[in-house]
Amino acid sequence: MDPFVWSLWENTEPFDLGDSGARPGAWRDQKALFLSKINTPVFLRKPVPFTHYRLQAEVAIPEQVGFVGLVFGARDSQNYELVYLAPEEIQYDPIMNGCMTWQIYNGPRYQKPYSYQTGEWLKLTVEVHPEGAVVYAGEDACPQLVITSLQHGGLPGKIGFWGYLPVYIRNLSLEEIPSHSFPQVDAKASTPGDFITDWMMSEPYTPSDQPARINNWQHVRVEENGTLNINRLYKAGQGTAVQAKSSLTFDADTEATLSIGFSDHLRIWINEEEIYQGEWRWSPPASDGRIRSNHASFPVRWQAGVNTIRAELTNREFFGWGLCVRSESF
Repeated sequence: MDPFVWSLWENTEPFDLGDSGARPGAWRDQKALFLSKINTPVFLRKPVPFTHYRLQAEVAIPEQVGFVGLVFGARDSQNYELVYLAPEEIQYDPIMNGCMTWQIYNGPRYQKPYSYQTGEWLKLTVEVHPEGAVVYAGEDACPQLVITSLQHGGLPGKIGFWGYLPVYIRNLSLEEIPSHSFPQVDAKASTPGDFITDWMMSEPYTPSDQPARINNWQHVRVEENGTLNINRLYKAGQGTAVQAKSSLTFDADTEATLSIGFSDHLRIWINEEEIYQGEWRWSPPASDGRIRSNHASFPVRWQAGVNTIRAELTNREFFGWGLCVRSESF
């Protein structure tokens, strides 16, 4: 079957432009579609008729800061898979409840340094399969990124494209391709054993109404990278908080190092004694807000028997909302 091709500077009728503000434009003598809003997806109206397919487009970032990407596996306008080009990297950034999650999904599984010359046209390609996706840039036959675990489950869905700040895109194509084998990933097995993996999480609340909401809890397991992903459950809202609690049992008193990573604002209690409070968010060049388990570490003494750990996480921005905690015995 011949590929579907959309120039995008015209014939945009098959796409739901919504409130994206997308409009025809031109960059470096090439006609294209121009997007300039923040976190703006555009979806093909009809679902993809293939299970295995190649999604490809020519993209350009005209200024020093901008992000442009391809969307696939969209369940709805708030939940979809996204791979985008940035001036210094290629990033897998699954959108969850309308929020970007690159602060949660960071490191070599999800991002790859890439030296892109801003202003240049570049071909961005994503080969999509139920088990994962392979990302190419330009004419390089070697993949830039191999995603072995799609966070929305690899289910069929709509495709499209995405922009954040001024970007251009043209000649979007969709083509069926043969299947591809990926290594099997066991999310539980891939999480290091010293992470706290099982939590009880409250519903979102604002600090002023905490007593009325704190009784509603549900069991949540961390992601494959050890992070408790709040975006997967709840829509982020500035000033909104959740609490998470867990317990650890020891046969005897145990000296350990507790290491944490989080975004955006955290308070944490051990056996109901507050031991840490801090903020970590996007504030370049001082901080990028990415959740890393070695962000802060301190000694703890676990008591013989059951110990509790409780955290309050408050959302400040829309790039990832979560927590990871490791306990390493001496």
